[in-house]
Amino acid sequence: MVKLIAIGNRFMKDDAVAIKAAEILEDRLIRQDIHVIVGETDFQNCFYLLDEDDFVFILDALSSGAEPGSVHLTSLEDVMSQPSLFSMQHDLSMVELMKLYGSQFKGYLMGIEIYEIGFGQELSTVLRDKLPQICRVIECAIKKIISEEITNA
Repeated sequence: MVKLIAIGNRFMKDDAVAIKAAEILEDRLIRQDIHVIVGETDFQNCFYLLDEDDFVFILDALSSGAEPGSVHLTSLEDVMSQPSLFSMQHDLSMVELMKLYGSQFKGYLMGIEIYEIGFGQELSTVLRDKLPQICRVIECAIKKIISEEITNA
């Protein structure tokens, strides 16, 4: 099964960007047989909802200094083999748990570059304005990956 897990904190401005994107995309992804899990900060529960044969997309906020709203795509295989490729807002907690348990999930980490983290229930104006484009990039990337890596496997 293909699963998308959105990690983030709704009360820390741009840290919620993955959650907001997943909620916008949820109906379209479900029609493509993708199970959407809005995990918020409960990455441990998300981990236990995964099966060994799942293809997993982990969607999270990220801070690498790139253009706010840009989407970074890295295979879980590459992420798992590195100490840390990006500064994720959740310290790669989901990935660290996978490493701890020796899990070999296939899939991708999709990091959305933040503009601002701080207390607040709304995204920054910068990301709010870019959210439709962010969603298009995420959806196109998922469709392409499914067509290339899952359908043709």
